[in-house]
Amino acid sequence: MLNTAIIGISGWGRIHYEDLLRRRERGDIRICAATVINQAEEAEKCAFLQSIGCRIFDSHQAMLSEFGGKLDLCFIPTGIDLHAPMAIEAMRAGANAFIEKPAAAVIEDIAAMQAVERETGKHVWVGFQIACQPEVRRMRALCHSPEFGAIRRIRGIGLAPRTDSYYRRNLWAGKLRKNGAWILDSPYNNALAHYLHLALLFAAAPGEIPEFRSVKAQLFRVNPNLECADNGCILAVSGQGIPVSFHASHTPEKLNDLRIVIDGEHGSVEWTFPGTTYRIGEECVTLTNTGGTELRDLMLDALFARCTGRMQGDCCDLECAAVHTRVVNAAHDSSPVMEVPAGYVEEYRDEELRWGLKGFDGECSAAWREGRLLSRRVYPWLPEPAEVFLEGYRRFGGSLLRQAPVTGSLSAGREGNAGRIAAPCA
Repeated sequence: MLNTAIIGISGWGRIHYEDLLRRRERGDIRICAATVINQAEEAEKCAFLQSIGCRIFDSHQAMLSEFGGKLDLCFIPTGIDLHAPMAIEAMRAGANAFIEKPAAAVIEDIAAMQAVERETGKHVWVGFQIACQPEVRRMRALCHSPEFGAIRRIRGIGLAPRTDSYYRRNLWAGKLRKNGAWILDSPYNNALAHYLHLALLFAAAPGEIPEFRSVKAQLFRVNPNLECADNGCILAVSGQGIPVSFHASHTPEKLNDLRIVIDGEHGSVEWTFPGTTYRIGEECVTLTNTGGTELRDLMLDALFARCTGRMQGDCCDLECAAVHTRVVNAAHDSSPVMEVPAGYVEEYRDEELRWGLKGFDGECSAAWREGRLLSRRVYPWLPEPAEVFLEGYRRFGGSLLRQAPVTGSLSAGREGNAGRIAAPCA
């Protein structure tokens, strides 16, 4: 039975809290300690935790000091800027760590966690649970088989409208940084990060980590109150020459869509949240995907197995998660975050205020079908993106962002190579 702890039980931390309660009932874990900085607001949860013998702390440092060497796994469902420092503190206190996605805002913070993994022998895993679907492993195997033929392109789209209240849920929503550390909060680095990550993973067979040669991007914000982007169109090319396009938006006009299509020499596969459709030759079959609590438990099964040295199922480690962060960083080094001119912005006031980009649904749908970026003929204010080459890309540049470049949470003063940036592409 594993000894566990958790830092934060509100917001998305509620999902982790419920996970722990469910797995405690099954006899898999003990919940030994919890850090809750808002104990008055979470009095009921705290009371229950105490009733089962869990110690409540108001700081994670005190908790890790008290339970140093006594924990197998610490759950860290906190803000993006806190993933790396808290995971490192947990490992140095003798615990493995499970952090939320994305692993970090910048790749040098992932490198810092990996260094402490090597130092301590402990490990960090990341909550990219969609990548743990059994169907995803089958899809990756099929798409890299002779039956499917060469992959011609991978196309992902995530259109998920967000209202004004979404950006008021915490102090860092829509921000570039918090307390001097990069956040880069955006659809492609938060709400839709699962699906960008998944699209990138399809460029390699199961068990392999895809490498990418270059990235180009168009990043912009329609909501005038944000610092970071609420739209990102990203085109990454794998080391094998497979183009992966991903269109992420919180400001579509009406569309709400989420899908990834892999086009191959002999067919195609389309992943959506409910199911996966296989089209090979004349055959077309749709199978249901694993989701909800069942998927959470599959991920937790794999996570708990790894804590005891066993390999079971799929669980996202830092190397796998870094694929996403590296591409996001390169996207920000390819494109500034452009503020959309007011004449292109629509305000919708149904139940809550939200924003939309005029003409976006049609242009984004066409760009997704064709695996390209948005047309500058439709949106002439879009800059021509630079092509960022990822060979030797070990440090986020950040020079195109409006605010002065800063370091990651942990990596001030680290030297690195920000890769090569080519001239803007036509």
